[in-house]
Amino acid sequence: MPITIDSITKGSLADRSKLKSSDRILSINRNEVNDFLDLQFYSADEILKITYFDNAGKKHKVKIIQDWELPVGIIPKEHRCRTCTNNCIFCFVDQMPGKLRNTLYIKDDDYRFSFVFGNFITLTNLSEKDFIRMIDQKLNPLYISVHTTNPILHKKMLRYKKDFNILEKLNFLSNNGIEFHTQIVVIPGWNDSKELESTLIDLTSPELNTLSIGIVPIGLTKFRDSLTQLLPVNSEHAAQILKLSSKFPRTYCSDEIYLLANKQIPPEDFYDDYPQLENGIGMIRLLLENWKLNKNDFLSDIKAMKEKIVFITGTLAYSTIMSISAEINQALAEKTRVVKVINHAFGDTVTVAGLLNSSDIIDQINLKNEIPALSSNIFNNDNITIDGMSKEKMKKIFNGKLAIIDEEFTDWTFS
Repeated sequence: MPITIDSITKGSLADRSKLKSSDRILSINRNEVNDFLDLQFYSADEILKITYFDNAGKKHKVKIIQDWELPVGIIPKEHRCRTCTNNCIFCFVDQMPGKLRNTLYIKDDDYRFSFVFGNFITLTNLSEKDFIRMIDQKLNPLYISVHTTNPILHKKMLRYKKDFNILEKLNFLSNNGIEFHTQIVVIPGWNDSKELESTLIDLTSPELNTLSIGIVPIGLTKFRDSLTQLLPVNSEHAAQILKLSSKFPRTYCSDEIYLLANKQIPPEDFYDDYPQLENGIGMIRLLLENWKLNKNDFLSDIKAMKEKIVFITGTLAYSTIMSISAEINQALAEKTRVVKVINHAFGDTVTVAGLLNSSDIIDQINLKNEIPALSSNIFNNDNITIDGMSKEKMKKIFNGKLAIIDEEFTDWTFS
């Protein structure tokens, strides 16, 4: 299906051609162009012979010759992501309350977003043509949700209807040069213990191009009355998972598993450049390492402030932020304090700061000539909280002052 041009970059190679916004590109050098990845992949040739339809539906051809200085400059319409066809027993979207940001209800399962953004995919919605395309275009690496390599259990957990074997697909991709990071969401009584061990044995086989394995506990909210009843990962489960995972290379457990098991977060060299940071694996260690690097700069910035700083966080990072606050207060007496916000919107079993909504934050914070400091992951790229409050509105509620600290403690702003 042709892709539609949203705009042409001014001064680009395409700007010098007859191409215009709303034109639909059919092919480049006789290769079908179906999405932004095709456009990027096939636009890398020196000579581009582009077939397109104009706004009236008339077919045209144009030739663009690269000069390797100017960009091609074709900006496509926003990609509509492919959604999930599974009905997973542990799907987090199915157990969310209403009236949140609309994008949070999209069940993304798009292999293009996996390649570009590191989103985890299940592979169950792909055709043979999709697999061939991933190989031809060398979409490396991919991020794949595995959960279990037992085909019977896999189908029972993901509840798809067709025949599918995740291990066979991983072998196929590996045999054709595709590498991947993998994810296991552990559910007690389902894919833990012997099943988890079997999955780890399979994923660490030299026959697979597994770059890393991330193990995370199932996330459960209070909205599960009509869903499959599942058990959370408790401290005993977490300790067992850590013991088992330590036997396998390239295997990393989420920060939450360490905290549930009352174990220390591993040192920085354990994480091998943090291959699964976006999965909440190594985030606390990276935050602490960046705090060491940036401590003096942060102290310098807040030293002259009349107000005190109130760090606002969720249950998971509370002890870590408390340790940082204590260090600050040793240098600048009583300059900071920490408030742990309980997630009433999702339920107190949801402990990450990124899922705190504005109502819980506002209800549980009482300021006294203090500046609230929030993690950047409480807001999306449009500076909106999970329940739709803008950063500017929250700032007004907190007497016109707000600090935003990067979730990795690499940067901060006071306004």
